[in-house]
Amino acid sequence: MAWLPLYLLFWAAVTLYWARVAAVANGGHQTWFSAGHSLPAWVSALVVAGASVSGWVALAVPAEIGAGGFSRPALLQAGIVLALPGVLFFKRLWLIGQRLRLSSQGELLRAYWESEFLVAVSATIAVVFAIAFSGLQLRELSQIAATLSGGDISAEGAAIVLGFILVGYVVIGGMRAVGYLGAIQAALAVAALVGLAAFALIATGGFAGLNAGLQAVATEAGGKLSVAGVIQFTAGIGREAAASHEGTAVASLSLAMALLGVQASPVVLKVVLSTRTPRGIAAGQTWVMAGAFGLAVALLAAVVGAAGYSDPGLAVSGLLARLSPWFAAWVFVGILCGTQLLAGLALLTAAEALVRTLYKPWFHGNLSRRGTVTLAQIAVVLLAVASVLMQALTPVTLSVLGAVALPLASQMITPLLGMTWACWFTRPAVVTGVGFGIAGVLMTEPLGHAVLSFLGLDLPWGRWPWTIHSAAWGLVLNLVVTVLISAFTQRRGFGPEAEEARRFLSETLRLSPRARALRATAWSVALCWAFFAVGPGLVFGNFAFGLPGGTWALGMPSQWAWGLLFWIFGLGLVWFLSYKMEMASPHTTAIPPYEPPARLRRDTPVKERERLRALVLTAAIGFALFVLTAISFGN
Repeated sequence: MAWLPLYLLFWAAVTLYWARVAAVANGGHQTWFSAGHSLPAWVSALVVAGASVSGWVALAVPAEIGAGGFSRPALLQAGIVLALPGVLFFKRLWLIGQRLRLSSQGELLRAYWESEFLVAVSATIAVVFAIAFSGLQLRELSQIAATLSGGDISAEGAAIVLGFILVGYVVIGGMRAVGYLGAIQAALAVAALVGLAAFALIATGGFAGLNAGLQAVATEAGGKLSVAGVIQFTAGIGREAAASHEGTAVASLSLAMALLGVQASPVVLKVVLSTRTPRGIAAGQTWVMAGAFGLAVALLAAVVGAAGYSDPGLAVSGLLARLSPWFAAWVFVGILCGTQLLAGLALLTAAEALVRTLYKPWFHGNLSRRGTVTLAQIAVVLLAVASVLMQALTPVTLSVLGAVALPLASQMITPLLGMTWACWFTRPAVVTGVGFGIAGVLMTEPLGHAVLSFLGLDLPWGRWPWTIHSAAWGLVLNLVVTVLISAFTQRRGFGPEAEEARRFLSETLRLSPRARALRATAWSVALCWAFFAVGPGLVFGNFAFGLPGGTWALGMPSQWAWGLLFWIFGLGLVWFLSYKMEMASPHTTAIPPYEPPARLRRDTPVKERERLRALVLTAAIGFALFVLTAISFGN
């Protein structure tokens, strides 16, 4: 009981100290949002990898493997899958942001696509990440803290303490505190995962004993050590049960599409746009994300999950309960660091999106920088309070909202793709495609089903029909609509900022003759890896190194060995794309700021006041309707 509060107190002191240092460096409010765009490349690499991987890897991946075995092998490729969008987008988006002097995804979308709808979607995704996606992980940690204390600390009390630590350094230090503390948090999170995996091996009798335990349960649940075919045409979870289980090869492929949403989210892009230089993108995505953190997923988190699959008592909470009190407290704080890294970054991004990207341009254009920072700090506190309250009072709603965070974020791939590579995407096409993609996500998730059911509509399918994740339903619909509408709207022009971004990228990023000659090879290698590592080719992994219930050639389940093999191939693919194809190669030329053409300044205060009155009136009516509905239904 004494060790956990002691460690938490020490960690709180560390965070507040760094927050104070960051506040001094920020000059009060001058660089609170983006740290003056001065984060070193190594800090950015650790924070991006840590925010993308570390928190949920120690919680969600072991839980998923513990419950479903290796039926969704795409989880083992999380490090590679997460690195690929970084290789494709980060360098180009950083160049656009530096040229136009922009520091958030919302500002990029407004400048390039001139769409307030896309800006609102980006802000919504940031809020969902801050309240629900991070809140789910903090809620599980609060429950673990209550278990470790033997009930002396309630889960609600633990959530308040963890939320207080989180809010403290975000509000005081801003992006600078989140960035530098994030690098420390990422390292501590991986160290905690190493300790947890080591103890899991000790508890199961070593690697041989762990696989012997898996072999023992293989005869009873051998199907969960393999994928259940390429696809199953079921009506979805809650409507029709799949034969054996829902872990098909297509389910893994669509899960990989959901993971893409992490790197396409405004949360991770905030770090990229706050970095001093893009020189570290290639190394960060190759050796940090795909290499170190990818191995942590494919091996360390898999070891913890496999221990829980062979013996449910060896789940994460069970392992922590068996450790020495001081070591359990240290591991808990390490996992907390990984979760707080994402949560703190999400809170900062969401607050900036609400205040700086939405409120100020629409309702208070003359708001000073100090006032903007103050409102954002208040928004951080309110978002954290909302998350803690939902953790305690409405955990089901929190879970439903958290489930749509990644699928919704993956829909932002289309506008980012149009900004960086597919220059023939048009504004009407991208806006409409994102709208259809969001609809596809909601129609295949419990959130959309609940809303439609409330309106008296009942869909004939459940969650994830045909064993396809909602992210894939939305993304495929998104891309199809975008491509079709782009084909008919090519005459639509772009604004001056978009034209400048397109011209700047075409003049700045000229591939060498060697890279141009390797284009066909790059496409072939990437598609081949995706087919076998996360796509239909996963069925070969069922028997490549032995049958699920039979003899294993490498002494471990065939799908696990297959995943480790393709993690190695995936690391080579990320290196090839980053360096040989020059997609994330270092850029050293200075970038002068873009000088926009002179425009007449509009008199907006009257319109801003009208919008603000409409916003207040709408909020009041919405709140009244919510209360009346709750009273009517007796809730």
